[in-house]
Amino acid sequence: MSPPRSHHRRLLALAALLIALLGLALAWQFSPARAWLDPLRLVAQAQALAADMGHGVLLALFVLAGCLAVPLSLLVLLAVLALGPLPGLLFSLAGGSLIAAPSFALGRWLGQRAVEQLAGPRVQALNALVARRGLLAVVAVRLVPAAPFAVVNLVLGATRVAWAPFLLGNVLGMLPMAGMTAWLAPQILAQLQHPSGAGWAFVVGVLVLVAGATWGLKRWARSL
Repeated sequence: MSPPRSHHRRLLALAALLIALLGLALAWQFSPARAWLDPLRLVAQAQALAADMGHGVLLALFVLAGCLAVPLSLLVLLAVLALGPLPGLLFSLAGGSLIAAPSFALGRWLGQRAVEQLAGPRVQALNALVARRGLLAVVAVRLVPAAPFAVVNLVLGATRVAWAPFLLGNVLGMLPMAGMTAWLAPQILAQLQHPSGAGWAFVVGVLVLVAGATWGLKRWARSL
């Protein structure tokens, strides 16, 4: 097979994959499939699976859902509510790394040229940022995502970033969102089950602080 034809086939495969991922991401948000992601029902199912089949099966389903472009924030929330704050946090960080690795490897295999032809100058800009900032660039991209999780990993795979800083940056970039979810979700659930004015005031105050911290982190990420 000639190199141009091989490159053309890789490009077509990449285009099909990106269209599928974006289509799935939109479907989970705007189509009737969104009903399948009812948090209370999913939490009950996750708790039952963890009790009956163990955490290994639950982790495999977490990774599969992430690869199918189910929002990572929802998966983290479900893990925290099903397993508890600290186990859910650790589970989510491990699952997020396992979700990220295949699409990163695919981007590395396809190469910068193929990904660049679809993503345009963004790949070059990201490559330059990675060359300057390395690990911090991966953290910044994770904090300020410009596309679905799997697509961002695919583009990162086409840059110069090595496996170690990618995986570490992925965990560090996920940590603020996952950590806040692990701490805050049980508080909100407790208020839904046993509401009180003081409790809701506390939750709202924390949400304001989280929003401010998130804004600050994203501003820092954009300044790199």
